[in-house]
Amino acid sequence: MLMSKGKFLFQKKFIKYYAALAAVLVGSWFYFRSPKAPNLETATVARGDILQEVMLTGKVEPSDKVDLGFDKGGRVTKVNTSIGSRVSAGKILVELYNADIASQLKEAEADLKRENAQLDKLRKGPKEEDIKVSEAKVDDATQNLIDKIEDSFTKADDAIGNKIDIIFSNPRSSSPQLIFTTSPQLESDLESGRILLESRFKSWVFSLSLLKDDSNPYPFAGETSENLKNIKSYLDVVALTVNGLEAHSGLTQTSIDTYKSNVSTARTNINTAINNVSSAVSDLKISERELSSVRAGSTEEEIKVQEANVEKAEANLNNLRSQFSKTRLSSPISGVVSRQDAKVGEIVSASNSIVSVISDAKYKIEANLPEADLDKVKIGNSASITLDAFGEGLIFKAKVISIDPAETVVEGVSTYKVTLEFLEAEEKAKSGLTANINIIANEKRNILTIPQRAITTREGYKFVRILNPDGRVDEIKIEVGLLGSDGRAEIASGLLEGANVVISRESN
Repeated sequence: MLMSKGKFLFQKKFIKYYAALAAVLVGSWFYFRSPKAPNLETATVARGDILQEVMLTGKVEPSDKVDLGFDKGGRVTKVNTSIGSRVSAGKILVELYNADIASQLKEAEADLKRENAQLDKLRKGPKEEDIKVSEAKVDDATQNLIDKIEDSFTKADDAIGNKIDIIFSNPRSSSPQLIFTTSPQLESDLESGRILLESRFKSWVFSLSLLKDDSNPYPFAGETSENLKNIKSYLDVVALTVNGLEAHSGLTQTSIDTYKSNVSTARTNINTAINNVSSAVSDLKISERELSSVRAGSTEEEIKVQEANVEKAEANLNNLRSQFSKTRLSSPISGVVSRQDAKVGEIVSASNSIVSVISDAKYKIEANLPEADLDKVKIGNSASITLDAFGEGLIFKAKVISIDPAETVVEGVSTYKVTLEFLEAEEKAKSGLTANINIIANEKRNILTIPQRAITTREGYKFVRILNPDGRVDEIKIEVGLLGSDGRAEIASGLLEGANVVISRESN
């Protein structure tokens, strides 16, 4: 008995051991047998700051003066300085006529506020008061349609009962008779048509008795439109008949003229009724769609469209601000005015120097700016300078004070001379020293960014690949804003914060 039990336990352990060994072997086979999925290098869409820098090499020169002129011509309206005046950096020296641009600028500022307000409204969703307003519009439109349906019956009853029935004897009976003679076919059409209309009117009266303020007005509107169209067709036959009548001993011209006038009035009233019902139906449908839209709130597509409207308004505002700034000539440096040729009322031409300012600084830096970077650098841009004589550890602060409007060809390449001024007195600077210049052309803060190498261009559009949580990779189109000097790019639209963009694919 004891031996049997021991033997049983031994066999049980033996089976468990080999079952575990088999599971390991099978798992290892599948692991090493299956192909390894490729690893994807990704980057997360995150908020950050982007700097766009332009790097140049120049030389330190003795600082003397800057000659200033407008980027575009115009009529001088203000001269704020005279020769010998001391001015600080940013002081407005001369102004051109800019009332038209100032007006457009205010309008653009208002447009941007309105577009931002609309965007905020879309993002917040519907308000209870907005829903109530839309519901009231639906109620008003419903009542208006009911009123037009009832008014249409009144117009139709008047058109037939008061305007047309005078050409019949016993018009509302089962056998109406024309009181004048016409062709047998027209006589038959008019008399049989009047019988059908009488039947239609009775059915219409019963239907309208069921129409209440809380009824669905659309079926009643459909029936009304159908009745009006039949009456209109009948009046066309009546008009054809009376217009062909001629006076004789049994029919006076006065009677014929009365018939024609009545038919004309009836047709006008029926056409008006048809248009009234159609317009009322359209207004009600529009009100109902607006109510549904308000209740549903804004879709993602609507928000994106409004975001685009805001960006458009911002771009327009920035453009006008740029145009406005070009009507004001400011001193880029602190110093003394040494020349002032501007006079109020005169017309000045673009790029002509009219004011000169002698700088308080001892030295300036001059460099040649390639035409490819011309649109990036503006007067007033800040810059950091290192001088070869002192190494990269010593950084000087400077800013752009002028850009020559005329090109300078250097080794066959068009360049434009850029002049920078030290922001503080730099006793270590000497004339002739080589300067390494980093101009901060543009910067944006707290924006969505990704590495530029994650972006591909195809047929003029920008694309990125997105790695989804389930491992699936999708390609989507994006809009790119500022490109940073550190290899990152601004995402203007198309991506959400936290998404993973694919940079490259590598196999294990």
